[in-house]
Amino acid sequence: MSTDQKVIGEATSSPTKLFFVAMLTRDIELQDALLDLLDNCVDGILRSGGAKHNAAKPYQDFHAMIELSKDGFIIEDNCGGIPFEIAEKYAFAMGRPPGNAEGEGTVGMYGIGMKRAIFKMGSEARVESRSDKGFVVDITSEWMQDDKWADLPMFELSDDEIPAGGTKIIVTSLHPDIAKNFGDPEWVDEFRKAVARHYAIIIAKGFEVKIGSPEELAAGIGPVHAEGFQLLASKSEDGGSVIEPYIYKGTLHDVSVEIYAGLYRQLLNAEELEDEDETRGSTDDAGWTVACNDRIVIWKDKSKLTGWGEGTVPNYHGQFIAITGLVLLSANDPHKLPLTTTKRGIDGASNVYLDAKDLMREATKALTSFTNKWKKFPEQLETLYKESGYVDLPALQAISAGAKMDVVRKYPDVRKIEPRLPVPPQEKTSTRISFVAEKADVGLLATKFFDDIRTKPGIVGEEAFRRAVTEAKR
Repeated sequence: MSTDQKVIGEATSSPTKLFFVAMLTRDIELQDALLDLLDNCVDGILRSGGAKHNAAKPYQDFHAMIELSKDGFIIEDNCGGIPFEIAEKYAFAMGRPPGNAEGEGTVGMYGIGMKRAIFKMGSEARVESRSDKGFVVDITSEWMQDDKWADLPMFELSDDEIPAGGTKIIVTSLHPDIAKNFGDPEWVDEFRKAVARHYAIIIAKGFEVKIGSPEELAAGIGPVHAEGFQLLASKSEDGGSVIEPYIYKGTLHDVSVEIYAGLYRQLLNAEELEDEDETRGSTDDAGWTVACNDRIVIWKDKSKLTGWGEGTVPNYHGQFIAITGLVLLSANDPHKLPLTTTKRGIDGASNVYLDAKDLMREATKALTSFTNKWKKFPEQLETLYKESGYVDLPALQAISAGAKMDVVRKYPDVRKIEPRLPVPPQEKTSTRISFVAEKADVGLLATKFFDDIRTKPGIVGEEAFRRAVTEAKR
């Protein structure tokens, strides 16, 4: 390229504002945009050093309130506020300059979450915040319509508007489809459920989120309750086999990894399994959940995304309804996490996640093999759960902290606890019989054997077999 050519003009290369805003918001769902604002709340706690890192509830006393109506949106929190210098330099810019990280344990990477959420909702907004110095910034429809990227004025915040450490974002002039959603109680309830899932770990650690209409909030609506995670565990007096979780703990590619997998309920018996196959019953609590820096990005997944149906792991079906797992990935630098740009999905091609999924498949394969063995002996299932109880995530983490763990050969920086699960006592001497019979014939035998045509087919079959064996032995 010649540098001595005569310059005769300049070709405009910057995007129009409306085009940029449209592209920024088109590929993100409304729920995800709002969840970005809650991410900012938690990042604010971490950035300000407010979280008690060694406490069981590090987010205790921090809260956010979200008000939704067809006339507007408000989110208000006490999570540390936006430092004046950050607001001045990049909080309202379209992207974060290199070298300006949010802080340890955050998930903010691109510096677009707050702006994208505002643009997704409406064309007028006000941001008020008080960290080291209070300020107010207004985003107007005139600014939105003007193609010039003019800086936004920052006004002084009066002492009585926002308490120290607080932030308030108000969005008005909502887009019609957004106003319709915010005025729909069913949509709002679905959003509450999304928060209960995505922030399950953070809410369990003390963070409080209230969501509702102005009327619901004024009436004192309660905070969102976290979706819990727990696994069955039992004790053995003689050191024999017990129901215990698979646990992996260590580091993969500079990312801290914790994996917990096991049973969260009893296995299905033969009749329940048949019903499950026929109705595809409720399996909402089965499958894998994955969190990055405590934000859940995959919820109860039962697809190839989390290893089901890959390699030697079978596809998910009703027989495996009792199997669940949790993966915790954490890093001080969020760029090392396998997050998508929306922060609500996993980059399935990242080395961190591929290696973590390898460990997930190992646990899933072992647990599916366990259920395969026991499905042949439904009458003995009750013995599995003797002395069993539930353990939650803090208890699981305590187990891994105090137990001897073996090195994973393939991943020397990861250690594991591989339980010796119970084996059916009759596995070598018994076999399962399964066949199809005419309903009329089953009803005939039910009446003959038990004087009740409603007797379950499995019981009728067992009695017919017992009588046949007795007759054969005479």
